[in-house]
Amino acid sequence: MKISGKKTKKKVDDNFVKAGIETVSNTDFETVFDKKDQLFAKINHPDWKKYKDKIILMFQFLKDVKRKKYKDTPWRTLAAMIFTVLYIINPLDLVPDFIPFVGYLDDLTVFGFVLKLINKDLESYEEWRLEREPIED
Repeated sequence: MKISGKKTKKKVDDNFVKAGIETVSNTDFETVFDKKDQLFAKINHPDWKKYKDKIILMFQFLKDVKRKKYKDTPWRTLAAMIFTVLYIINPLDLVPDFIPFVGYLDDLTVFGFVLKLINKDLESYEEWRLEREPIED
C-alpha cells in the first residue's frame, strides 16, 4: 500500500477509503506489526481517546488472525484494518499530523469510515474473545 504526502485534491471519504483498501497487500500485513509502536504512540494522543479501545481491539484481531487463532475472516475486513493502521501511522497523509488541531482529523475520518465497514466483523471477534477464558494476549 502506498500513501503519499504529495499535495493532491483528494478528500477523505468513502471512495477514498475503499480505493485505499484495494491497494493493501500481504506484505502490508507484516508492516502493521513492524509499526506497532508507532500506532500505540499515536493513539495515546488525547484526540484518539474516544477510539483507542476500538483500535486496540482491531490490532488484537489482526494479531489473532496472524497467529491463526481467529479464522474465516474476509480479506476485505483484514485489508480495511491494515489500511487504517498504515494510514494512521503515516505522518504525511492527506493532512500532515503536525498541523495543530486538524492533523489527526483525516486519520479519525478514515478510521470512522473503516469502522462502519468492519464493525460487524469486529463485534463478532470481540464476542469470540469474550467467550475464551482466559483471554490471551
